[in-house]
Amino acid sequence: MTKAATSPPSGRGQPSAAGAFWALTVAQAFASVGSSPAGLATAEAARRLAAIAPGQGTGRRTSELALLARQFMSPIILILVVATLLSGALGDPTDAAIILAIVALSGLLGYWQERGATRAVEALLAVVEVQADALRDGKEIEVSIHDIVPGDVVRLKAGDVLPGDGLVLEADALLVDESALTGEAFPADKAAGVVAADAPPEKRSNTVFLGTHVASGSGTALILRTGADTEFGRISARLRQRPAPTGFERGMTEFGYLLLRVMVVLVVAIFIANVLLARPLLDSALFALALAVGLTPQLLPAIVTISLSAGARLMAARKVIVKRLDAIEDFGAMTILCTDKTGTLTAGLIELHDAMAIDGSPSDVVRRLALLNATLQVGFSNPIDAALVTAGGADTTAVSRLAEIPYDFVRRRLSVLVDDGGHHVLITKGALADVLAVSSAVQAEDGTTSPLDPARPAIQARFEALSAAGFRVLGVAVRDLGTATTATAADEAGLALVGLLTFLDPPKADVAQTVADLAASGISVRMITGDNRLVAAHVATLVGLGGGVLTGADVDAIGDEALADKVVDASVFAEIQPLQKERIIRAFRAAGRVVGYLGDGINDAPALHAADVGISVDTAVDVAKQSAAIVLLDKSLRVLLDGVHEGRRTFANTMKYVRVNTSASFGNVLSMAIASVVLPFLPLLPAQILLINFLTDLPATTIATDSVDPEQLATPRAWNLDFVRDFMIVFGLISSVFDVLTFITLRLGFGTGESLFQSGWFVESVATELAVLFVLRTRRPFFRSGPSRLLVL
Repeated sequence: MTKAATSPPSGRGQPSAAGAFWALTVAQAFASVGSSPAGLATAEAARRLAAIAPGQGTGRRTSELALLARQFMSPIILILVVATLLSGALGDPTDAAIILAIVALSGLLGYWQERGATRAVEALLAVVEVQADALRDGKEIEVSIHDIVPGDVVRLKAGDVLPGDGLVLEADALLVDESALTGEAFPADKAAGVVAADAPPEKRSNTVFLGTHVASGSGTALILRTGADTEFGRISARLRQRPAPTGFERGMTEFGYLLLRVMVVLVVAIFIANVLLARPLLDSALFALALAVGLTPQLLPAIVTISLSAGARLMAARKVIVKRLDAIEDFGAMTILCTDKTGTLTAGLIELHDAMAIDGSPSDVVRRLALLNATLQVGFSNPIDAALVTAGGADTTAVSRLAEIPYDFVRRRLSVLVDDGGHHVLITKGALADVLAVSSAVQAEDGTTSPLDPARPAIQARFEALSAAGFRVLGVAVRDLGTATTATAADEAGLALVGLLTFLDPPKADVAQTVADLAASGISVRMITGDNRLVAAHVATLVGLGGGVLTGADVDAIGDEALADKVVDASVFAEIQPLQKERIIRAFRAAGRVVGYLGDGINDAPALHAADVGISVDTAVDVAKQSAAIVLLDKSLRVLLDGVHEGRRTFANTMKYVRVNTSASFGNVLSMAIASVVLPFLPLLPAQILLINFLTDLPATTIATDSVDPEQLATPRAWNLDFVRDFMIVFGLISSVFDVLTFITLRLGFGTGESLFQSGWFVESVATELAVLFVLRTRRPFFRSGPSRLLVL
């Protein structure tokens, strides 16, 4: 084997092919990045990765400095700091130092908590990170796609995500889905060779691109560009586009606007009132700004991150890995779960039940042809072919593979051209309807053929009877291609149907109970499958899915608005193609549902992107795993239900902080607005206001550990801004009543002056806000809902 390359040709940190690399020969391409067919040496790959410019690396970790700076980037905080510095310069350095110290402590607390939470989530994500098969030191190893560098040689198989732009070195029926880059729905055929330098991306048949994925077949590629140097990286407009905000993000944004409106009105009014009362302008400004900070849930970003990351850790303990923290709320708020059938509702252990001739009798000929098709194809692994190989029952050693027409989700057929004792035979296996569409005859056991049309009614009746009994039925057909050694999809014509294959995949033992439990938790399960409607309806009945059935033809026949009405009443979607899955998901969202989609196949990526929360499994193909926001370590609806409950628990604890903080802060600000008008002095010093905010936020950092009342986990939960606003006003006003009683007691009962009044109210504010935390953390009477031990401490 050729020695692994150890150094770039020009000494650059990241060698990268310049110009039209698709017009280079393989030898020129290797020379351009200082590599070889054996790939890179491990040490050289590490050196190149370390030298990659910012923006081309992994981007997986926020820098310590950026995380710290983020704690102080609020405009209110910045204005407060500037005003405090101005106050110190004008002769009040002690108070200025105290205020700055409290601001710094708040920021450091948020930084420390968020840093720990972020690192914990990164450790969880490493469990489900997408890998590439790269050659390092001449050996094939798994490498994170983020760690691939120019010069790496990568092996490709169906479902793999391309980690960069590169040149195809070897290809065996290699089809690559480039829809993310070109918009073309059909996969592109890839092969080694040289392409004209001026060829557009969609014509570069020897090139693979970052962000695309292998649809079928296998191959090897030399990665020449990564990160911003790639075709995808150069489309800056696409890179700047953010994904649609999640429900949690939308709720946080609306909540922020609500606080901003309340804060502006109160703070401006208080500032004007103090100025009219002839109090010092700078003192009035500092007091108003401190109130603004007091009203603002300053630690909310940190509390949210802590709460979500704690939820992510708990969900990981239940075999649910959260890739995007903000998806937790949508996971808990999910009302519709769309899922495939195989391996989720069924056991996923597909078994060959029978191989039969056209007349329904068992057939060794059909079994052998199907086994040849399954063992000689190299497109991608699938349960059907695995079941055929496991069943065996025929000798295939004397047969060789000549060519292959890979399976795709439009044709729904797989054809292999074989040399069977000198006869070049095209063997086609696939969905019966799609095999019949390219067949014109039927072939008997003795090899004689007759026209298909007279036999078609009997074949269709047998198909329907088997499907209604829960069997998945495939057709097997052949065609003699004479001396041909290659084959294309055009050769799938005039075939002779030889027989049928039946497969059985029974429902999981506990799936009916789990579906019922999901329904009791407010989540309606809907099946989306490529299987025919009879099989799908049979399985749906066994697992307890009621409702109607919509087929792919039904979906195509109606417009988007009508589909949004139709999908609500359907529980089974059968004979569905990949792009139809995405349309069904969008229809549910248009109908106002929060939709989760569970999928693990190559054709599931569009639907995973379209759903409110895309869910996959750790054994899924890379493109599905990369597209998902949630990854299950066990493909089980029971695991998913456990994760949903943890998601709801996390959201409930996050909302506790929002409710308690906003109501208490609003009450305090309102009380101070009243006090600042009726008292001859400021009711609290700016430093005291900030210290109250800091001290009462400290226990809130443990809110993520709090226990949650069972009724809060029983149904989907989402942001309800009207409820938050009403809660803030009602309990804020109640809090203000106690504050006013405190004012009266301090001024009239004890005749306190400025310093004693401020000290007394400071103590009362801290004590009552902590008490409020325990009372308002539950909707039950507080003595009937026990807080967590850490929160109590």
